[in-house]
Amino acid sequence: MPPEAQPLPSLLPMTISPGMFAAYGALLAAAMLGILYLYRGRAFVVYWIGSWLLIAASMMLLAQAYDDARLGSVVLGLAQLLGVWSAGLILLAAEAFPDEPLRWTGPLKVAAATAVWFLAGPFFLPLRVVLSTGPALAAVLFGWASLRYFRLGRRTRHAGAYVICGGMVLTCATSVAAAGVVFDVEWGPAAFNRLLAFNIAISMFVALGMQLLVFEDMTDELRRQKRDLEFANREIKNLAITDPLTGCHNRRFFEEIERREIQRHRRYGAPLSIVFTDVNHFKRFNDTMGHEVGDRILTNIGAFLRRQVRESDYVIRWGGDEFLILLTCGYSEAQRKATELKVAFERERVAGSLPDGLGLSIGVASAPVDADSLAETVREADSRMYQDKMGDRPASSVQ
Repeated sequence: MPPEAQPLPSLLPMTISPGMFAAYGALLAAAMLGILYLYRGRAFVVYWIGSWLLIAASMMLLAQAYDDARLGSVVLGLAQLLGVWSAGLILLAAEAFPDEPLRWTGPLKVAAATAVWFLAGPFFLPLRVVLSTGPALAAVLFGWASLRYFRLGRRTRHAGAYVICGGMVLTCATSVAAAGVVFDVEWGPAAFNRLLAFNIAISMFVALGMQLLVFEDMTDELRRQKRDLEFANREIKNLAITDPLTGCHNRRFFEEIERREIQRHRRYGAPLSIVFTDVNHFKRFNDTMGHEVGDRILTNIGAFLRRQVRESDYVIRWGGDEFLILLTCGYSEAQRKATELKVAFERERVAGSLPDGLGLSIGVASAPVDADSLAETVREADSRMYQDKMGDRPASSVQ
């Protein structure tokens, strides 16, 4: 018979053990979480990985046949022990979310106590009594974990937490059923296989919730980092346009808004005026009483000027003891504001918040309709401020 005419060999029948299938699925879930841990190194992910590894080990032990009755009893107790530890790790993961450190002291003490019960108990107590406590204790831990994940979902609004919570509720129910089967019914592989198949489906559901919760946590942290970065950028920008001593805007800020204000002025005819202010006798106080007193005077004057204007107006420290106020009003209103400033400043000085002898010299100018910049308006206001200072006292005493 030619080679091409030879029949294909028939495939051998394959028996798939539900326990080994569950074990390999748990190993796959642990591997996927391990990959996520490379990007999201958090304690709660470590707990999850450990939980899935313990489930895999427990399922592998249950999938084997043991000829020796005593060895089989010990192995069954060990499998129950690993299942309880797995439930405990899932509970610890909820406690550790999102960034609590690993804590092993308390859990290790509880783990040691349960190890004594499940490994030594079969030698002194009926095996059915010992084994029934495994799913019963796991049911308690899964129920507790479901409450913790539900609270976690309410606190974080993460869908993954609710998915895990639902999985924990179903796993708690199957654990209760398993405890009943072990204690009340003759050992029946069919009953446990049905429970195992149901648990495999639930485990896939829980694994999906874990993956989802990790991605939601990563997304949430990215949002927080974005908000923090935006806040930091605003703070840096504010520092760049704010005079650190007086809290007023600085000349850099004036340069940034000048073009915008001129465009509004030319396009919509919005009035625009400059009030140029200088502190009389400041140099004398600064030289005789020290720079600390001078700085305190400038700080108080900056706060005073900001209190006297609207939110739509700007107070800018122009340099030294000179302040510029940009008002969205015409010349007459700006002139009235200048008069009000002098009266209010004198009233504040008399009240004691400023030293005696201080005063304000003020010049006012309004931008023409066709102005391309505010440079000429600032010079005009500065010139009128100097005239006001000269008119207030002899030229030889001007400071």
